[in-house]
Amino acid sequence: DGKSTLIGRLLLDSKALMLDQAAGLDGEEIDLASLTDGLEAERAQGITIDVAYRYFATPRTSFIIADSPGHEQYTRNMVTAASVSDVAVIVIDVARVEKGLLKPQTRRHAAVAALMGLNIIVAVNKMDLVGWSQERFDEVRTAFNDVAGILNIKNIAFVPVSAKRGENIVNRGGPDWYNGPTLIELLEDTPRKTSLAHAPLRLPVQLLLRDGDIRLYAGRIESGAVKPGDKVRVGPGAFAATVAQVRIGGVGVAYAEAGASVALELAEDRDLAQGGVIADNDVRYARRVVADLCWLDENAWTPARRYRLRQGALETQALIENVRFVRDVSNLDNVPAHELKLNDIASVQLAARDPILADLFAELPGTGAFVLFDPDTNQTAAAGMIREIVQ
Repeated sequence: DGKSTLIGRLLLDSKALMLDQAAGLDGEEIDLASLTDGLEAERAQGITIDVAYRYFATPRTSFIIADSPGHEQYTRNMVTAASVSDVAVIVIDVARVEKGLLKPQTRRHAAVAALMGLNIIVAVNKMDLVGWSQERFDEVRTAFNDVAGILNIKNIAFVPVSAKRGENIVNRGGPDWYNGPTLIELLEDTPRKTSLAHAPLRLPVQLLLRDGDIRLYAGRIESGAVKPGDKVRVGPGAFAATVAQVRIGGVGVAYAEAGASVALELAEDRDLAQGGVIADNDVRYARRVVADLCWLDENAWTPARRYRLRQGALETQALIENVRFVRDVSNLDNVPAHELKLNDIASVQLAARDPILADLFAELPGTGAFVLFDPDTNQTAAAGMIREIVQ
Protein backbone atom coordinates (compact mmCIF):
# COMPACT_ATOMS: atom_id res chain seq x y z
CA ASP A 1 0.00 0.00 0.00
CA GLY A 2 3.06 2.27 -0.08
CA LYS A 3 4.20 2.02 3.54
CA SER A 4 7.93 1.87 2.79
CA THR A 5 7.59 4.76 0.35
CA LEU A 6 5.71 6.78 2.98
CA ILE A 7 8.45 6.22 5.57
CA GLY A 8 11.13 7.07 3.00
CA ARG A 9 9.31 10.32 2.21
CA LEU A 10 8.99 11.10 5.92
CA LEU A 11 12.75 10.68 6.36
CA LEU A 12 13.64 12.60 3.20
CA ASP A 13 11.40 15.62 3.73
CA SER A 14 12.19 15.90 7.45
CA LYS A 15 15.91 16.13 6.53
CA ALA A 16 16.68 12.91 8.41
CA LEU A 17 18.89 11.38 5.69
CA MET A 18 22.66 11.37 5.48
CA LEU A 19 24.02 13.45 2.60
CA ASP A 20 25.13 10.39 0.62
CA GLN A 21 21.68 8.81 0.97
CA ALA A 22 19.93 11.98 -0.21
CA ALA A 23 22.37 12.38 -3.11
CA GLY A 24 21.42 8.92 -4.39
CA LEU A 25 17.78 9.97 -4.74
CA ASP A 26 18.18 12.50 -7.53
CA GLY A 27 15.98 12.18 -10.58
CA GLU A 28 12.30 12.15 -11.39
CA GLU A 29 11.64 8.54 -10.31
CA ILE A 30 12.77 8.36 -6.70
CA ASP A 31 12.73 4.88 -5.13
CA LEU A 32 11.93 5.95 -1.60
CA ALA A 33 11.20 2.39 -0.49
CA SER A 34 14.91 1.57 -0.95
CA LEU A 35 15.62 3.74 2.10
CA THR A 36 13.73 1.38 4.41
CA ASP A 37 13.74 -2.08 2.78
CA GLY A 38 17.34 -3.03 3.49
CA LEU A 39 17.25 -6.79 2.93
CA GLU A 40 17.90 -8.13 -0.57
CA ALA A 41 14.77 -10.29 -0.30
CA GLU A 42 12.71 -7.21 0.56
CA ARG A 43 13.91 -5.33 -2.50
CA ALA A 44 13.47 -8.34 -4.76
CA GLN A 45 9.88 -8.98 -3.64
CA GLY A 46 8.83 -5.38 -3.07
CA ILE A 47 7.68 -6.10 0.48
CA THR A 48 8.91 -5.49 4.04
CA ILE A 49 9.92 -8.65 5.92
CA ASP A 50 11.80 -7.69 9.07
CA VAL A 51 11.22 -4.96 11.67
CA ALA A 52 13.66 -2.07 11.27
CA TYR A 53 14.01 0.96 13.51
CA ARG A 54 14.44 4.41 11.94
CA TYR A 55 15.29 7.57 13.84
CA PHE A 56 14.41 11.15 12.96
CA ALA A 57 13.48 14.39 14.67
CA THR A 58 11.64 17.64 14.07
CA PRO A 59 12.22 20.88 15.96
CA ARG A 60 9.40 19.80 18.32
CA THR A 61 9.85 16.06 18.84
CA SER A 62 12.19 13.13 18.28
CA PHE A 63 10.82 9.86 16.90
CA ILE A 64 11.66 6.20 16.50
CA ILE A 65 9.80 4.42 13.69
CA ALA A 66 9.32 0.68 14.13
CA ASP A 67 8.98 -0.19 10.44
CA SER A 68 7.13 -3.51 10.50
CA PRO A 69 5.89 -5.71 7.65
CA GLY A 70 2.20 -5.72 6.86
CA HIS A 71 1.74 -9.14 5.27
CA GLU A 72 -0.15 -11.84 7.14
CA GLN A 73 2.76 -14.26 7.50
CA TYR A 74 4.72 -11.55 9.33
CA THR A 75 2.03 -10.66 11.87
CA ARG A 76 4.38 -11.68 14.70
CA ASN A 77 6.86 -9.04 13.49
CA MET A 78 4.08 -6.46 13.70
CA VAL A 79 3.20 -7.57 17.23
CA THR A 80 6.85 -7.05 18.19
CA ALA A 81 6.85 -3.52 16.76
CA ALA A 82 3.48 -2.60 18.26
CA SER A 83 4.50 -3.75 21.74
CA VAL A 84 7.04 -0.91 22.06
CA SER A 85 5.08 1.84 20.30
CA ASP A 86 2.80 4.74 21.23
CA VAL A 87 1.01 5.25 17.93
CA ALA A 88 0.28 3.11 14.87
CA VAL A 89 0.26 4.61 11.38
CA ILE A 90 -1.91 2.34 9.22
CA VAL A 91 -1.40 2.94 5.49
CA ILE A 92 -4.30 2.26 3.11
CA ASP A 93 -4.04 2.37 -0.70
CA VAL A 94 -7.19 4.27 -1.64
CA ALA A 95 -6.95 3.07 -5.25
CA ARG A 96 -7.32 -0.56 -4.11
CA VAL A 97 -10.28 -0.06 -1.76
CA GLU A 98 -13.47 -1.29 -3.42
CA LYS A 99 -16.77 0.22 -2.28
CA GLY A 100 -15.44 1.04 1.17
CA LEU A 101 -14.40 -2.56 1.98
CA LEU A 102 -11.07 -2.83 3.77
CA LYS A 103 -8.67 -5.69 3.15
CA PRO A 104 -8.55 -8.41 5.85
CA GLN A 105 -4.98 -7.46 6.63
CA THR A 106 -5.99 -3.85 7.35
CA ARG A 107 -8.54 -5.19 9.82
CA ARG A 108 -5.83 -7.40 11.31
CA HIS A 109 -3.55 -4.37 11.73
CA ALA A 110 -6.35 -2.48 13.46
CA ALA A 111 -7.00 -5.44 15.76
CA VAL A 112 -3.33 -5.69 16.79
CA ALA A 113 -3.14 -1.93 17.40
CA ALA A 114 -6.31 -2.16 19.51
CA LEU A 115 -4.88 -5.04 21.56
CA MET A 116 -1.79 -2.96 22.32
CA GLY A 117 -3.82 0.14 23.21
CA LEU A 118 -2.19 2.35 20.58
CA ASN A 119 -3.41 5.63 19.15
CA ILE A 120 -4.04 5.25 15.41
CA ILE A 121 -3.37 7.51 12.43
CA VAL A 122 -4.82 6.30 9.14
CA ALA A 123 -2.78 7.56 6.17
CA VAL A 124 -5.02 7.24 3.10
CA ASN A 125 -2.31 6.93 0.46
CA LYS A 126 -2.12 7.34 -3.35
CA MET A 127 -4.86 9.97 -3.31
CA ASP A 128 -3.34 11.44 -6.48
CA LEU A 129 -4.37 8.28 -8.37
CA VAL A 130 -8.06 8.99 -7.67
CA GLY A 131 -7.85 12.72 -8.37
CA TRP A 132 -7.86 13.59 -4.66
CA SER A 133 -11.51 12.54 -4.53
CA GLN A 134 -13.08 13.57 -1.24
CA GLU A 135 -15.78 10.96 -1.79
CA ARG A 136 -13.19 8.13 -1.96
CA PHE A 137 -11.44 9.47 1.15
CA ASP A 138 -14.73 9.60 3.05
CA GLU A 139 -15.50 6.01 1.99
CA VAL A 140 -12.24 4.81 3.54
CA ARG A 141 -12.83 6.84 6.68
CA THR A 142 -16.36 5.43 7.09
CA ALA A 143 -15.16 1.86 6.53
CA PHE A 144 -12.34 2.19 9.05
CA ASN A 145 -14.61 3.81 11.63
CA ASP A 146 -16.94 0.82 11.30
CA VAL A 147 -14.01 -1.48 12.13
CA ALA A 148 -12.93 0.81 14.97
CA GLY A 149 -16.40 0.66 16.49
CA ILE A 150 -16.27 -3.14 16.65
CA LEU A 151 -12.76 -3.09 18.16
CA ASN A 152 -13.63 -0.26 20.58
CA ILE A 153 -10.87 1.99 19.23
CA LYS A 154 -11.29 5.60 20.38
CA ASN A 155 -8.39 7.75 19.19
CA ILE A 156 -8.19 7.83 15.37
CA ALA A 157 -7.01 10.54 12.98
CA PHE A 158 -7.25 10.46 9.16
CA VAL A 159 -5.04 12.23 6.63
CA PRO A 160 -5.12 12.06 2.78
CA VAL A 161 -1.60 11.73 1.39
CA SER A 162 0.51 10.98 -1.65
CA ALA A 163 3.71 9.46 -0.33
CA LYS A 164 5.35 9.29 -3.77
CA ARG A 165 4.72 12.98 -4.47
CA GLY A 166 5.32 14.07 -0.87
CA GLU A 167 1.94 15.72 -0.32
CA ASN A 168 0.57 16.02 3.24
CA ILE A 169 3.44 13.95 4.67
CA VAL A 170 5.75 16.74 5.84
CA ASN A 171 4.87 19.37 3.26
CA ARG A 172 1.30 20.43 2.62
CA GLY A 173 -0.29 19.68 -0.75
CA GLY A 174 -3.18 18.00 -2.45
CA PRO A 175 -6.81 19.12 -2.40
CA ASP A 176 -8.44 22.37 -1.38
CA TRP A 177 -11.09 20.50 0.63
CA TYR A 178 -8.59 19.21 3.18
CA ASN A 179 -7.26 21.84 5.58
CA GLY A 180 -6.35 19.51 8.45
CA PRO A 181 -2.85 18.68 9.75
CA THR A 182 -0.16 16.85 7.76
CA LEU A 183 1.06 13.44 8.86
CA ILE A 184 4.08 14.89 10.66
CA GLU A 185 1.87 17.38 12.49
CA LEU A 186 -0.43 14.55 13.61
CA LEU A 187 2.58 12.60 14.87
CA GLU A 188 3.87 15.62 16.77
CA ASP A 189 0.47 16.21 18.40
CA THR A 190 -0.31 12.59 19.31
CA PRO A 191 -0.18 12.26 23.09
CA ARG A 192 2.32 9.78 24.43
CA LYS A 193 1.23 7.02 26.75
CA THR A 194 0.73 8.23 30.30
CA SER A 195 3.95 8.24 32.28
CA LEU A 196 4.23 5.19 34.50
CA ALA A 197 6.26 7.02 37.14
CA HIS A 198 3.11 7.67 39.20
CA ALA A 199 1.73 4.15 38.77
CA PRO A 200 2.09 1.39 41.41
CA LEU A 201 5.66 0.17 41.92
CA ARG A 202 6.70 -2.94 39.99
CA LEU A 203 10.35 -4.02 40.03
CA PRO A 204 10.92 -7.55 38.64
CA VAL A 205 14.16 -8.92 40.11
CA GLN A 206 16.53 -9.98 37.35
CA LEU A 207 19.72 -10.52 39.35
CA LEU A 208 20.98 -10.91 42.91
CA LEU A 209 24.21 -9.07 43.77
CA ARG A 210 26.55 -9.02 46.76
CA ASP A 211 28.56 -6.07 48.01
CA GLY A 212 30.39 -7.42 51.07
CA ASP A 213 27.65 -8.33 53.53
CA ILE A 214 25.00 -6.35 51.60
CA ARG A 215 22.54 -8.24 49.41
CA LEU A 216 21.19 -6.24 46.47
CA TYR A 217 18.22 -6.99 44.19
CA ALA A 218 18.74 -5.67 40.67
CA GLY A 219 16.26 -5.04 37.86
CA ARG A 220 14.48 -2.38 35.83
CA ILE A 221 11.57 -0.47 37.32
CA GLU A 222 8.60 -1.25 35.05
CA SER A 223 6.27 1.22 36.76
CA GLY A 224 6.16 3.53 39.76
CA ALA A 225 9.05 4.97 41.73
CA VAL A 226 11.12 3.99 44.75
CA LYS A 227 13.23 5.72 47.40
CA PRO A 228 14.94 4.74 50.67
CA GLY A 229 12.42 4.27 53.47
CA ASP A 230 9.58 3.06 51.23
CA LYS A 231 7.43 0.22 52.54
CA VAL A 232 7.14 -2.49 49.89
CA ARG A 233 5.99 -6.07 49.34
CA VAL A 234 8.36 -8.71 48.00
CA GLY A 235 6.87 -11.65 46.21
CA PRO A 236 5.31 -13.75 45.11
CA GLY A 237 4.81 -14.23 48.87
CA ALA A 238 3.99 -10.49 49.26
CA PHE A 239 6.09 -10.22 52.42
CA ALA A 240 6.48 -6.74 53.92
CA ALA A 241 9.88 -5.05 53.67
CA THR A 242 11.54 -1.62 53.81
CA VAL A 243 13.85 -0.17 51.17
CA ALA A 244 17.18 0.67 52.82
CA GLN A 245 19.12 1.85 49.77
CA VAL A 246 18.62 2.56 46.06
CA ARG A 247 21.61 2.36 43.72
CA ILE A 248 21.99 3.29 40.06
CA GLY A 249 25.30 2.32 38.48
CA GLY A 250 26.68 1.42 41.89
CA VAL A 251 25.95 4.88 43.34
CA GLY A 252 23.29 5.50 46.00
CA VAL A 253 20.46 7.80 44.88
CA ALA A 254 17.55 9.45 46.67
CA TYR A 255 14.93 8.47 44.10
CA ALA A 256 14.41 6.33 40.97
CA GLU A 257 11.41 5.91 38.70
CA ALA A 258 10.02 3.82 35.85
CA GLY A 259 12.61 2.98 33.21
CA ALA A 260 15.61 3.10 35.55
CA SER A 261 17.77 0.03 36.15
CA VAL A 262 18.46 -0.11 39.87
CA ALA A 263 19.78 -2.28 42.68
CA LEU A 264 17.85 -2.21 45.97
CA GLU A 265 18.96 -3.13 49.47
CA LEU A 266 16.20 -4.16 51.86
CA ALA A 267 16.33 -3.53 55.59
CA GLU A 268 15.01 -7.03 56.32
CA ASP A 269 16.22 -10.46 55.21
CA ARG A 270 13.71 -11.79 52.74
CA ASP A 271 13.66 -14.95 50.63
CA LEU A 272 13.63 -13.23 47.23
CA ALA A 273 15.21 -14.84 44.18
CA GLN A 274 15.45 -14.04 40.48
CA GLY A 275 11.90 -13.81 39.13
CA GLY A 276 10.53 -12.30 42.32
CA VAL A 277 8.95 -8.85 42.39
CA ILE A 278 9.38 -5.81 44.61
CA ALA A 279 6.07 -3.94 44.55
CA ASP A 280 3.87 -1.54 46.45
CA ASN A 281 1.56 -2.67 49.26
CA ASP A 282 -1.50 -3.15 47.02
CA VAL A 283 0.09 -5.80 44.78
CA ARG A 284 -2.03 -8.86 43.96
CA TYR A 285 -1.18 -12.28 42.57
CA ALA A 286 -3.28 -14.85 40.74
CA ARG A 287 -2.99 -18.29 39.19
CA ARG A 288 -5.82 -17.90 36.65
CA VAL A 289 -6.36 -15.05 34.21
CA VAL A 290 -8.31 -14.20 31.08
CA ALA A 291 -5.95 -12.89 28.42
CA ASP A 292 -5.84 -11.85 24.79
CA LEU A 293 -3.30 -13.87 22.81
CA CYS A 294 -1.59 -13.30 19.49
CA TRP A 295 -0.50 -16.78 18.40
CA LEU A 296 3.01 -16.61 16.93
CA ASP A 297 4.01 -20.26 16.57
CA GLU A 298 3.80 -22.21 13.32
CA ASN A 299 2.79 -25.17 15.46
CA ALA A 300 -0.87 -24.90 16.45
CA TRP A 301 -1.96 -25.08 20.09
CA THR A 302 -3.68 -28.24 21.19
CA PRO A 303 -5.50 -28.91 24.49
CA ALA A 304 -3.38 -30.24 27.38
CA ARG A 305 -0.21 -28.78 25.81
CA ARG A 306 1.79 -26.99 28.50
CA TYR A 307 3.97 -23.97 27.89
CA ARG A 308 6.41 -21.82 29.81
CA LEU A 309 5.04 -18.39 30.79
CA ARG A 310 7.42 -15.48 31.21
CA GLN A 311 6.17 -12.30 32.90
CA GLY A 312 8.97 -9.83 33.53
CA ALA A 313 11.71 -11.95 35.10
CA LEU A 314 9.27 -14.55 36.43
CA GLU A 315 9.03 -17.88 34.64
CA THR A 316 6.57 -20.66 35.36
CA GLN A 317 4.56 -23.42 33.70
CA ALA A 318 1.17 -22.53 32.19
CA LEU A 319 -1.79 -24.26 30.58
CA ILE A 320 -4.43 -22.74 28.29
CA GLU A 321 -7.58 -24.13 29.91
CA ASN A 322 -9.97 -23.02 27.20
CA VAL A 323 -10.27 -20.74 24.18
CA ARG A 324 -13.17 -18.37 24.71
CA PHE A 325 -13.16 -17.17 21.10
CA VAL A 326 -10.95 -16.32 18.11
CA ARG A 327 -11.33 -13.03 16.28
CA ASP A 328 -12.33 -13.62 12.63
CA VAL A 329 -10.47 -10.83 10.80
CA SER A 330 -12.70 -11.14 7.73
CA ASN A 331 -15.73 -9.79 9.60
CA LEU A 332 -14.30 -9.20 13.13
CA ASP A 333 -16.80 -11.60 14.70
CA ASN A 334 -15.82 -13.58 17.79
CA VAL A 335 -16.09 -17.24 16.77
CA PRO A 336 -15.78 -20.41 18.88
CA ALA A 337 -12.55 -22.35 18.35
CA HIS A 338 -10.80 -25.45 19.63
CA GLU A 339 -7.34 -24.65 18.33
CA LEU A 340 -5.01 -21.69 17.85
CA LYS A 341 -3.07 -21.32 14.63
CA LEU A 342 -0.34 -18.97 13.45
CA ASN A 343 -1.53 -15.31 13.47
CA ASP A 344 -4.77 -16.06 15.34
CA ILE A 345 -5.97 -13.39 17.77
CA ALA A 346 -7.92 -14.99 20.60
CA SER A 347 -9.29 -14.62 24.11
CA VAL A 348 -8.34 -17.50 26.43
CA GLN A 349 -8.46 -18.57 30.06
CA LEU A 350 -5.01 -19.51 31.28
CA ALA A 351 -3.79 -21.23 34.46
CA ALA A 352 -0.26 -20.85 35.85
CA ARG A 353 1.45 -23.29 38.17
CA ASP A 354 2.86 -20.49 40.33
CA PRO A 355 1.23 -17.14 41.17
CA ILE A 356 1.81 -14.35 38.64
CA LEU A 357 1.21 -10.62 39.00
CA ALA A 358 -2.50 -9.86 38.71
CA ASP A 359 -1.91 -6.67 36.71
CA LEU A 360 -4.20 -5.69 33.84
CA PHE A 361 -2.46 -4.72 30.61
CA ALA A 362 -4.63 -1.61 30.20
CA GLU A 363 -3.36 -0.28 33.54
CA LEU A 364 0.21 -1.62 33.80
CA PRO A 365 1.42 -2.74 30.37
CA GLY A 366 4.92 -3.59 31.60
CA THR A 367 3.73 -6.36 33.94
CA GLY A 368 0.24 -6.94 32.54
CA ALA A 369 1.80 -8.66 29.53
CA PHE A 370 3.56 -11.99 29.14
CA VAL A 371 4.90 -14.42 26.55
CA LEU A 372 4.34 -18.14 26.19
CA PHE A 373 7.08 -20.29 24.72
CA ASP A 374 7.49 -23.95 23.89
CA PRO A 375 9.77 -25.59 26.50
CA ASP A 376 11.01 -28.16 23.98
CA THR A 377 11.99 -25.80 21.15
CA ASN A 378 12.22 -22.41 22.93
CA GLN A 379 10.02 -21.07 20.12
CA THR A 380 7.90 -18.11 21.22
CA ALA A 381 4.34 -19.38 20.98
CA ALA A 382 2.22 -16.34 21.90
CA ALA A 383 2.20 -12.79 23.19
CA GLY A 384 -0.41 -12.24 25.89
CA MET A 385 -2.20 -9.30 27.50
CA ILE A 386 -4.05 -9.85 30.80
CA ARG A 387 -7.65 -8.57 30.66
CA GLU A 388 -9.36 -10.16 33.69
CA ILE A 389 -8.44 -11.94 36.91
CA VAL A 390 -10.21 -15.23 37.64
CA GLN A 391 -10.83 -15.58 41.37
